[in-house]
Amino acid sequence: MKKLMILSLVLGLFSAAETVQAEGLFGFNTAPANSNFSFNNGLKMYAGASAGYAMQGNTCNLPFFEGSCEDGAMSWKVFGGARLNPMFGAELAYAQLGTAEKKGVIATQTAQVSNELAGYQLSGVAYLPINVVPNLELMGKGGAMFWERTTQETLSTNSKHSTDQGISPLVGLGAQYQLNPNLHLRGEWEHVFNTGSGSDHETDADNYSLGFMYSTL
Repeated sequence: MKKLMILSLVLGLFSAAETVQAEGLFGFNTAPANSNFSFNNGLKMYAGASAGYAMQGNTCNLPFFEGSCEDGAMSWKVFGGARLNPMFGAELAYAQLGTAEKKGVIATQTAQVSNELAGYQLSGVAYLPINVVPNLELMGKGGAMFWERTTQETLSTNSKHSTDQGISPLVGLGAQYQLNPNLHLRGEWEHVFNTGSGSDHETDADNYSLGFMYSTL
C-alpha cells in the first residue's frame, strides 16, 4: 500500500506539471521572464552535488538478534542531467548511501553485521514552478537505481564477506530554489525499493539530501 501511494503521488506530480505548462500555477505564468526556468534557449545542462542522511529501513529486523543497531548513516551523491523543456528532464547520479551496522548476539554468539549501499541512478524528472514564491519549484522523479550492496558478517569467530548487485525502482520528491541565473539550492527525498532483493539483508532505502546545482544559461 505504501509503495502504491508513493507511486501515485509521483505520477500525480507529472500530470500536474503538464497542466501547469499550459496554464501556469494558480493562473500565473509558469516562470518569470528573467528566470532560468523560462528556457528560451532550449536544452539546459546541469551538474551538482549533495550530502545528507540515508536509512536502510529493514536492517535492524534480523531474527533472534539482540543488541544495538544503526540503520542510518551520512550519505552523498553527485549528479548531472538535462532539462528538455521547463517541465521535464532526465538525470544521472552516483549515490553513496552509507553503511548500516548492528552489533550484539544471536543465540548467545556475538554477532556483527554491516551493509554498505551505493550505486548509479537514472531518472526522469518533472518540475512544477511555484510562482507565488519567485524562483522556487517542486520536482518529482521516477526511475531506477543500479545498486551494489557490500555485506560484512561476523558470528563468533567466523567472518563472511559478500557483494550483491541489482536494479530497483526509484522515486523521489523535492524542491529547488534559484539563487542566481546559474546556481540552485536543492533539497530532496529519494526512496529505493528492495535493495539486496533475494538475500537475507533485503531492505528499502531512503535518502534525504541538501545540495547545490549549477545550470547552464
